[in-house]
Amino acid sequence: MAVFINKSTQIDFKLPATDCGNEGKMKWIVYDDFFHVGYIDIWSRYLPETIFRSTSFKNQDTVPVKINYCFRGRCEVLLNSGVTTFVVGDELAIDYGTSQNNEEAFFYPTAEYEGIELILYPSEELGKILSFNGKENIINEITQKCTDRSIPFITVAEERIRRCVEDLKDDILGQTDSNLLLMDIIKLLYLINGMSFKSDKRRTFCTSSQVDIAKEALEIISADLSKRHSAAELAASFGISESSLKNYFRAVFGKGYSEIISEIRMRKAAELIRENKENIGKIAETVGYQNQSRFSEAFLKYHKVLPMEYKRISRC
Repeated sequence: MAVFINKSTQIDFKLPATDCGNEGKMKWIVYDDFFHVGYIDIWSRYLPETIFRSTSFKNQDTVPVKINYCFRGRCEVLLNSGVTTFVVGDELAIDYGTSQNNEEAFFYPTAEYEGIELILYPSEELGKILSFNGKENIINEITQKCTDRSIPFITVAEERIRRCVEDLKDDILGQTDSNLLLMDIIKLLYLINGMSFKSDKRRTFCTSSQVDIAKEALEIISADLSKRHSAAELAASFGISESSLKNYFRAVFGKGYSEIISEIRMRKAAELIRENKENIGKIAETVGYQNQSRFSEAFLKYHKVLPMEYKRISRC
């Protein structure tokens, strides 16, 4: 039987949205110094600095095993080798010391991410907690599978694992008894241990300079949405070709140059309408549309409702 533990701490963070109107949150269950399990719901590209200043997550000498499942969105994974890859919806990532864990490593390109994360610190005591028979050290078996890897194991999760992480989400948000949550964590670990870590899905990797160019270009665009920057113009400012810039955007943000910019404009427009400080014509100009008819058409395409109707709904 598993060794039950009585001491666990709940930590909640509210995450203000910086890129759209939705407020995010993180909810963690911390089991002593052994492991943490958290639900993450983010609607911004960067985590606030308060997360990293929290004393609740102490640095440990032991290299942790990090298990992430993405329900929705896109998460950057910055590797120790200096290159970057990305985890997207329905993907499971298992990492043992191959990715960075500093503030720069937490970036959500599409300004939305929902997922479950487990952070486990391998030890003999943890092995007993996570074992059904008190002898089998499931966490050691998983670390052995990761030992020779230079990158995290990332794959599309099978149906049983998807159901298991849904249970974890319900446990965390529903404030389930900590030992029932522990049993669901053990089930997930046994399912993961039964997987082959050799069949990696083909992945996109970006150099740090490629990621930096994509991020800087997006910052330029977002700083003043009333201005329209062509891909060719921005590419020239970075000394690269237009096609290279577009490729960087697709690799980092998972969407084409025009699509991501349109999305930013429409999210900002919705935010301004909710704030109700300007008329629709002024809002259209603020997000780069001189023609209000074209703005309404673009807004309807993205939000499935016209700007005036969105305004009425927001007031209600």
